[in-house]
Amino acid sequence: MRIPCRRVSEGRAQGPVALSTAPLSFLGEIDPATGKVDNSASELNGQSVRGQVLVFPMARGSTVGPYVIYGAGKRGVGPVAMVVKEADAIVASAAVIAKIPCVDHIDIDLFRQGEQVEVDATGGSVVLSDVKETRVVTAILQDSNRKILLLKRSSKVGSYAGRWAGVSGYLERVAPLEQAYKEVEEEVGIRRDRLTLVREATPVYARHEKEVFVVQPFLFRVQGPKVQLDWEHTEYEWVDPGEIRRRETVPKLLEVWHALEGSEARGKAAPAP
Repeated sequence: MRIPCRRVSEGRAQGPVALSTAPLSFLGEIDPATGKVDNSASELNGQSVRGQVLVFPMARGSTVGPYVIYGAGKRGVGPVAMVVKEADAIVASAAVIAKIPCVDHIDIDLFRQGEQVEVDATGGSVVLSDVKETRVVTAILQDSNRKILLLKRSSKVGSYAGRWAGVSGYLERVAPLEQAYKEVEEEVGIRRDRLTLVREATPVYARHEKEVFVVQPFLFRVQGPKVQLDWEHTEYEWVDPGEIRRRETVPKLLEVWHALEGSEARGKAAPAP
């Protein structure tokens, strides 16, 4: 599947993923002679990034670091591309100086160690090979007191039984908003004439094994929140949004909420029922 991201340094490359969930300092933690990583907090400690797509959250350390990546590249032991959650001046300089394709604004949780990926920095995307894309909608319902509805998934659902979630469902052959209205009515018995669309947000990506869920978030205000659960859930609670952090939820539910309340969310008026 293809995931959009932001270009930092143009170019295209492919290779296996070298994933570090810990930030990396190019100076002192990547050997320009061998490409080996020296960082005990990183999964790559003692391994070389030679010929791989280096994936990490951010850089830290000296502004001399970019020349380390340049030196590693000149010796043929550097990464073929870099994918970073948030690129700063150190990462951008390293990519440009070493002429390495680089992208950012992408969730590194989507990557797996050793998995083949293709980085198209010029086009602003990353392709995950052999990964299935599944589109879903998630609706967060909010009452007049700004409490949100959390639902506990039953043992009859196919995944994440016992975890808390919003109203969600697979995207069928309709527009995402229509699917969201349908799921709300089916799962909690609330008709669209009792819903006001507050906003929708940019998609959130959630990885599960060889599948990535592309989650389209919606936030609805509810008039008279009487809930009637279907078989998919066993319990419901109206809670403060901060409660999401304290519950065992489906993957990325907190990110869905942040997308809806954050600056990237784009408000839209609800269509007439």
